[in-house]
Amino acid sequence: MIKFFAAALTLVVGMCASAFAQDVALAQKSIEKHPLSYGLVVDNSGSFRMLLDKVIAVVSDVVEENQAEDEAFLVTFVDAPKIVFRQEFTYKNSELNDAAQNMFVEGGQTAIVDAVKSAALYLEANAKTDPARSRALVLVTDGEDRASEASIEDVLKILKAANIRVFTIAMSDGKVVTKIIDRLSKDTGGLVVTPKRSTELAAAAKQIAVAMRTK
Repeated sequence: MIKFFAAALTLVVGMCASAFAQDVALAQKSIEKHPLSYGLVVDNSGSFRMLLDKVIAVVSDVVEENQAEDEAFLVTFVDAPKIVFRQEFTYKNSELNDAAQNMFVEGGQTAIVDAVKSAALYLEANAKTDPARSRALVLVTDGEDRASEASIEDVLKILKAANIRVFTIAMSDGKVVTKIIDRLSKDTGGLVVTPKRSTELAAAAKQIAVAMRTK
């Protein structure tokens, strides 16, 4: 009798393990094939002067996670007049990387919310519309907004109406200001990651890439 129950228990455990493995495989397959339309929204203000190399590196790391059906664009910002679309939607990683390499720091008061609004409107108007596709913005900033004219409430309405989630890579050579980036990311179902060392950039990029594909 004991042998019978032991054999039955082994069979049940084996079946559960097999079912779990199948679920994991299906989830991974779904993530791998889930197409993305997203924008990289990158702070180029003076506070990033000492971090520019790391910013370029983390943007490149995010881009390297792209898959064949993904499309992305790159916009940089300081204040509202310096919101620049450096690369419009493209499937080519090389074009995104070239645009990232051409980023440079400028003076001016930072306008994070205005930049997110501009990027969201562009994404909504130009992204592919196939049903399985996810929409997202990857915001790279220290979180300090000094000059936005748009209200965060209005921008959140735009993001939610267009099903755009915000994923923030928070970077600073001092202190990250969390108030705005927490609202933009958490209120849209996104995520905030804060890599503190150069060795953490690739892992942060991979975490963002996986999260963007998970609805």
